Amino acid sequence: MKSKKMCNKEIILEVKDLSFGYSASQGQVLRNVNVSVARGDCLSILGESGSGKTTLLKMMCGLLKADSGNVIFEGKVLNGPDERISIMFQNYGLLPWKTVRQNVLLPLQIRGEKPDPEKVAELLRYLGLEEHADKYPGALSGGQKQRCALGRAVMSRSQLILMDEPFSALDIRNRGKLQAFIRQFLKDMDMSCVMVTHSVEEALTMGDEVVIFDAGEGRITQTFEGMRGREEEIGSDLYYHQLRSIQDILNREMS
Repeated sequence: MKSKKMCNKEIILEVKDLSFGYSASQGQVLRNVNVSVARGDCLSILGESGSGKTTLLKMMCGLLKADSGNVIFEGKVLNGPDERISIMFQNYGLLPWKTVRQNVLLPLQIRGEKPDPEKVAELLRYLGLEEHADKYPGALSGGQKQRCALGRAVMSRSQLILMDEPFSALDIRNRGKLQAFIRQFLKDMDMSCVMVTHSVEEALTMGDEVVIFDAGEGRITQTFEGMRGREEEIGSDLYYHQLRSIQDILNREMS
């Protein structure tokens, strides 16, 4: 599924005719799903809770094997986890017995590489975590944990980052601040992104493209252009028209 906006862009990840079910008794969660992610773009996947969005994320990073169809990353079929793809679950995946610095440097430790102290210090400053580098995750706020997980993704040399409801645990003020930070982060680090959410506002403001996942059909049914890179239009007539159109579709699917 490619929008007009994506037609001239290079595709970093493509989901083709993907179907998956956890068991025969439960039936298929995903049914012939098709969607693409353009290099440098953020794709927002919107749908109600429990609709299969997180399952799709797990397929995109090779954690689950498809019943049929393929996930193609950088032109090759993805047959398992790839270090160039990072996934951030709602609990951020930080190791509670390691400090912020140690969590960020974990990918280097796994690869047996020595960190460059200057580059590490620069990254921690960028993330706003320099003063918290020796703290453990339990002493951090939700936004600080999120930024720590982003730092680890940088150290993983990720080209694509998958985020599962990244703002759900934050209050409104901190949610807006972190959304702005992540938009700039993705641009600065030249990363592509897939974000799943049940918030129409988040999907529109964070995504270059917004797709609606229908739990009943187990597939993506609608595509809209997002507002990422056009933040000055947030609050405009176009923004509210998109908002209402998407909300109407979600209301129909839930009724």
